[in-house]
Amino acid sequence: MERDPIVFAWRSAPRQHAAAIAAALVLGGPLVGLGLALVRDLVDELLAVADPGRASLRLLHIALPLPERLGGTATLLPGWHVSEEGMTLWAVGGLAVVALLLAGLGFAVARLCFAAQGRAVERLRQVAAEAILRSGPAGREEARAMATQVGEGLRAVDGLFAAGLLVPALAGGAVMLALLVAAAAAPRLVPAVAVSIVAAALARALLIARVNRQTDQRRQESAAIEKALGDLVRRLSAVRAHGTAAFERARLGHAAAAAGRRLAAAEAALARARAPALALVVLLPATVLATALWHDDRSMPVTAGELASAFGSLALAASLLALWLRQNERRKAALPAFREIGRTAAALAARARGVGRGAATARLPAQGPIVLAGVAAYDPASGERLTGVDLALTMPGHVAILGGRGSGGRVLAALLAGQLEPTAGRVTYDGTDLRAFDPSERARRIAFAGDEPVLMAGSLLQNLLYGDLAFADGSSPDPDAAPPPGLHLEERLLEALTVTGLDRLVVARGLASLVAPTIDPDTAAAIVATREALRAALAAEGAAHLIEPFDPHRYNAQATVGENILFGEPVGSAFAQARLASHPFTRAVLEAEGLTRPMIEMGLSIARATVEIFADLPDDHPLFDAFSLFPAAERGFFEDLVARQPEATGWRRGAAGQRDRARLIGLALRYSETRHRFGLIDAAFEARLVGARRTFAALLPASLRAAVEFYDPSRVTVAASLEENLLFGRIAGAEAGAGTRVRAVMQRVLTERGLERTVFRFGLAARVDPRAAESGLGAREGALTPAERSAIDVARCLVRQPDILVAGLALDERSPVEIRAGLARLRAARAGRGLVVCLPDAVSLPPDLPFDTVLRAVRNTVEVVPPAEAGNRAGEPVVREEASAWT
Repeated sequence: MERDPIVFAWRSAPRQHAAAIAAALVLGGPLVGLGLALVRDLVDELLAVADPGRASLRLLHIALPLPERLGGTATLLPGWHVSEEGMTLWAVGGLAVVALLLAGLGFAVARLCFAAQGRAVERLRQVAAEAILRSGPAGREEARAMATQVGEGLRAVDGLFAAGLLVPALAGGAVMLALLVAAAAAPRLVPAVAVSIVAAALARALLIARVNRQTDQRRQESAAIEKALGDLVRRLSAVRAHGTAAFERARLGHAAAAAGRRLAAAEAALARARAPALALVVLLPATVLATALWHDDRSMPVTAGELASAFGSLALAASLLALWLRQNERRKAALPAFREIGRTAAALAARARGVGRGAATARLPAQGPIVLAGVAAYDPASGERLTGVDLALTMPGHVAILGGRGSGGRVLAALLAGQLEPTAGRVTYDGTDLRAFDPSERARRIAFAGDEPVLMAGSLLQNLLYGDLAFADGSSPDPDAAPPPGLHLEERLLEALTVTGLDRLVVARGLASLVAPTIDPDTAAAIVATREALRAALAAEGAAHLIEPFDPHRYNAQATVGENILFGEPVGSAFAQARLASHPFTRAVLEAEGLTRPMIEMGLSIARATVEIFADLPDDHPLFDAFSLFPAAERGFFEDLVARQPEATGWRRGAAGQRDRARLIGLALRYSETRHRFGLIDAAFEARLVGARRTFAALLPASLRAAVEFYDPSRVTVAASLEENLLFGRIAGAEAGAGTRVRAVMQRVLTERGLERTVFRFGLAARVDPRAAESGLGAREGALTPAERSAIDVARCLVRQPDILVAGLALDERSPVEIRAGLARLRAARAGRGLVVCLPDAVSLPPDLPFDTVLRAVRNTVEVVPPAEAGNRAGEPVVREEASAWT
């Protein structure tokens, strides 16, 4: 890869850059020359020169003086005669046309430059992606550095990919144009213009160098003062104890003076550079003007228009040269980043070539022995290592690796799957080094479920199919793309979900999923039709009382106060929980029903009780987050409000008081008696809230009708969960096990009516947020637990049905009963195919179905466990139950 961003840009898009330069010079140069000629004619017309035939009546006459032996004068454009009255009109109109043509040309050149920049960025992305993808396990640190370096490089180029070649070409063209314009006016102007251009460029270069030096010194001075003041803060206790304030003042003064002297020297050098630059602003035009005025009888005088065009071309050339010099500074700043990118890419490519020798001819066998000969390996992620491992495992076969965290068992699993390269020795499959196989093909045929599963932003289905051939071949790169159809894929997916226990997670996510407005009519009709069947089934089971239905005439104790008033689901943000209390229509309804004051008092009671209950708990305590009606960030506000309002009297006036009351109403609207149990709602207050519900629905203006989806037993409620739509109500939590009983009946009814696949579809479409999963958020935010994340990793391996599955998962925290139950399902699914699993100890081994080989990793070595010893240590018999080893 090229280490210079300008060269990289050219190699990435030579045609676009060449077209942009050619268009700018071939078309733009003549257009600018015509514009300068029109300015010349216009100025001469305004000054009414003595030779009307040359300026006043002859438009766009461009001639280049030549020596007598070459013909005397070369006419570049003969021009044409116009009337004296029409000269101004023609000149101004010509300048307008030139301006429009230059604007169109600039647009076209900019498009070409941006296209070239896009190609350069795409090429850089491809170089980085290929280097990272081919890096291998040993190149993890270089790959991580590559990602950072590419970001820094793109920030450093700052338009160099687009105009890095065009600007110097334009600067060179402007210099040539200035010299031609000077020659057309008078040959004696050429040296003066050339000297002016060189002097201006040198002055600009000197000024840029001195400005950079002054900026660096200013930065160093700021860093020195910041460090000195930081040391002073650190020494404050010693200063107070020993009375050394005078010494610290002197020390700070010396540090500031040293930094100031260096900055003063840089600023003096900058001032010395500015002085000649300012002088040249006056001297260079004066030199050109004096040269134009000096002439003898043999030389022609220079008209004011010709002098104006010469000054215009000189200013254009000087501006473009200054732009080129500034761009060159950006190029110098970008060079280190691009050199690091090139160095890292070369290192990764060399490592890939060294590791992948023979990959073009090696074919992955369907079966054979996996042999480890004198293998040593180290995993920097976990810190585990192995040394002196000599093994031979026949595949297909089932292998168990015993050993907890730190034993080296996970390193052995990664070695067998080719996910970790040995630092010594070789790992071969049927006699061929694992590193000689194509990495993508090896990963598909020898699947590896690691200890740290990686999830992608997208749906649960897309995470499960990540690695399936239909997506791995690049046919569906869009993360929101629908999965490829096919009965075979559906069967594999259901099997993987059942084996890993994720089928229950999918059902739970499906029931909790919100119904979208885009739901198809047939599915919506089936959901509505299932409501009565489900209600009848619950009544037959004696569980109808466990559901509190959505009744427009009754208060729903399972919902909050705000949800009871809405009696529906908010669509959009207009009536969302965070904005419900402050919405003018909500406040108007409360005022009309006489509920404003009671709601404020309820909110104050909630705030007072919450402050008292959680007084001894820190803000980050999980109980506060789970049961408080306001977030920890608002705790101080409500504590202050409660302290200011002990008796709910004496409210502040103005906007501050209005905000206090709105916040308290918001607390009351989020209150649920069945959950919070503060005893603030009785039957009479419930009736008043139901009356407010009717007022809300009756007075809701047409402009806000789409912001609320009211509960209606005859249709699906958009923005409500699928479970609430099926039940048309909520599960009452007063009786223990109510949710389990209701969902068992619901599952049976859904199966009878053929809606279980609809629930699965909803669950598989649920979004997965990797950041929430990795940050440890709880179920309240819908995050996945570590066990569920591991199960997804195993399931995505099972979906593609590899020849060998290596499950290097940490199961230390599960009980032997759970491990055996999940292991039995996994081994049944992998019957006749290779399987390698990591188990914490021999107690997890099933005695009735022994493994082909049992290995024990201990103290960085691996030993083969004799079958008799493995069977004797197996412990209690295997339990066939639904508990999953992974969930």
